[in-house]
Amino acid sequence: MNVDNSLSREFILNYPSDAARVLQQVSIEHVAALFNELPVEQVVPVLIVMLPKNAAACIEVMPLAKVARLITEMPTSAAARLYRFLSRAYQDDLSRSLSEKKRRLLHRYLMYPSSSAGALVNSDIDMLSENMRVSEAIRQLKHFDHPVQFGIYIINDKHQLVGIVDPGKLLISDLHARLRDIMLHKVLSISAHVSYATLLQHPGWRSHRRLPMVERDNTLVGVLDYARLQEAVGNLSATSDINPVGGFLSLAGLYWLSLAQFLDGILSVNSNKGDRR
Repeated sequence: MNVDNSLSREFILNYPSDAARVLQQVSIEHVAALFNELPVEQVVPVLIVMLPKNAAACIEVMPLAKVARLITEMPTSAAARLYRFLSRAYQDDLSRSLSEKKRRLLHRYLMYPSSSAGALVNSDIDMLSENMRVSEAIRQLKHFDHPVQFGIYIINDKHQLVGIVDPGKLLISDLHARLRDIMLHKVLSISAHVSYATLLQHPGWRSHRRLPMVERDNTLVGVLDYARLQEAVGNLSATSDINPVGGFLSLAGLYWLSLAQFLDGILSVNSNKGDRR
């Protein structure tokens, strides 16, 4: 995509989501060079919808002054998504180039109370856009520096969690199909704002050892690993007195959760039988 080409500029200006999909297939150095030449107001809409890991990799090879202007002009929620994927050293350098007001706003988005699930979040996750074609997704996976073991989370243009895809399914699907057409839509997730001490009973742990974590608006912020949760809850228990009433209530809560899931399964079966009539 040539920045000197008027058609390229019009494409980026009028179709930032499509431009982001195209640029995610291009080398980081070329994208960074393109962004460095374009005005800030044209780059920001593309960065907002790019996969945050791709966007972070691009800006880390751009001049710091330009990146500071981009971050300043971005909505804070979008800037925070990108910020999580920057190296710690680059975060420190970038923070010194931002205004005090922007630093405070970013800190508010990035920091969670120590007792919340968000304090345990692992932001380094695999995600792809629902509008990607299977062929594009396969090419994207080739750029990953690690094997995908737990599935790929699918997000929309607002970075909200909408599904999950098993990497193996990509290899047997129509290359022209969109990820939204082949993904599993029902995904158990965890709110970043709940107390992590209550999460060991989450039904998702029965089949997964990591679960996606979302903000209040369902924006995907990372994952929670079961091992890390166990460790955190164990440390919490070691420093707290055992409350027999609280333990009884926890068992009661687990009973009602199991009963609710059992009834939900029966209702789902009956509903499916009704659909076939």
